[in-house]
Amino acid sequence: MRVSRKVSRIVVLLVLISMLCSPSVLAGVMMQGFYWDVPGGGNWYNTMKSKAYELRYMVDGYGIDRIWFPPPSKGQSGGYSMGYDPADYYDLGQYNQYGSTETRFGSQAELKSAIAQFKSYGISCMADIVLNHRSGGASEYNPRTGSNTWTDFSGVKSGKCTWHWDSFHPNSYCGGDPGSFGGFPDICYRAGSAYNDMKDWMNWLKSSSNAGFDSWRFDYVKGIESWVVKDMRAATGNPFSVGELWDSNTNLLADWCNATGASAFDFALYYTLRDICNNPNGGGYLPNVFDHSKSFAARWPMRAVTFVANHDTDEIYRDKMMAYAFILTYQGYPCIFWKDYFDYGLKDGGGAGTRQWGNGIRQLVWCREKLANGSPNIEILKSDDGDCIIYGSYGYSSSAPGYIVVINDHPSEWKGYWVKTNNSYLKNKMLKAYAFSSTVHNQNVQPQNKYCDANGNVEVWAPPRGYAVYSVDGL
Repeated sequence: MRVSRKVSRIVVLLVLISMLCSPSVLAGVMMQGFYWDVPGGGNWYNTMKSKAYELRYMVDGYGIDRIWFPPPSKGQSGGYSMGYDPADYYDLGQYNQYGSTETRFGSQAELKSAIAQFKSYGISCMADIVLNHRSGGASEYNPRTGSNTWTDFSGVKSGKCTWHWDSFHPNSYCGGDPGSFGGFPDICYRAGSAYNDMKDWMNWLKSSSNAGFDSWRFDYVKGIESWVVKDMRAATGNPFSVGELWDSNTNLLADWCNATGASAFDFALYYTLRDICNNPNGGGYLPNVFDHSKSFAARWPMRAVTFVANHDTDEIYRDKMMAYAFILTYQGYPCIFWKDYFDYGLKDGGGAGTRQWGNGIRQLVWCREKLANGSPNIEILKSDDGDCIIYGSYGYSSSAPGYIVVINDHPSEWKGYWVKTNNSYLKNKMLKAYAFSSTVHNQNVQPQNKYCDANGNVEVWAPPRGYAVYSVDGL
């Protein structure tokens, strides 16, 4: 009987491991559904909703699987607020206070409708959660400081989270925490009401009657202890979560992920890609993207959320498609920036925009989702040329055979090498460049098809300041 139970436990464990490692669990591409100072007037949720179908079905039925919403609560700046100055957590645009009824993004009803629309297409909806600070309180005497602080929230119209000075730093129990922000009252989770109230609020946000969120992005996590994030996740069912730990030190990113159980934005890789892309003379060292100290995705892909730009930092101003080519074909969970896709012309990279000839973001999404089943399993094939890297994703089937990627940051020359892949689905096949791009004049042309022999040997090329993604011709 004991042996039987042990075997059962092993079988259950193996099933769980299989589920966690299956492509369907790891598959996906995220999009940040806003940018700093999106148009005001309370229509942004409707704008997001209007793009739900397009984002889910970018090309041939492939698209994003998660959308990141801005902070939903009414801020002190009312209709002008981007949500990072939260005042009344339970006001999602239904109370007339702080100068407006709706938030900058819309009403609670419009938020619920947008979330429902995305979810109807199988897209998860992630809320931006600000735990570090609060804004918009009235002045009250604080016996801990001996002065007045803006910490009286008894007047919020929702009548919930009506905190006072003892829910903020400093109070009688603690003098400070890892970091304050912008002069806002700094929330304390060791005393006062905040700890339990925020658990209740986040569970309230999960209900479709109120909003319907199913995952969390935690803002400015350097300002709060890691146990706070861990406990908030546990109280809400441990959903997918990602933290904004704004640091390029992959050791710190790993420690935080270990402590919280959440993922982290890959600032290390972001800065590595920025330095490569912004150097038009090819002076960056491209193989750094595989260095565990310069890429969290290389070090811990299961916890790395990779990105090229976001609402706070958009510093890659040259050859940004090289960066997108990397994050969308490499390991980790890539996040697309709304402005890059809809406003900056990178949806189709300025090219013809069809699947056969596309050289933009959506074609790269197709490559990831279709060719690698949304879960690239990487083999590095060439990493000793500072201007050129070649890597591949193993395949899953003849219809999802994987690919080989060439990225070339040389300012003027095509680069190519003979490499040997272990991907059996590519052997004895003619390979076609399904995605490609170059910003060099007259070089944005599709590379020639290449034959991969029975041993996996193939010669692949990419244009200067560009990339090519090869897979089996005829898919």
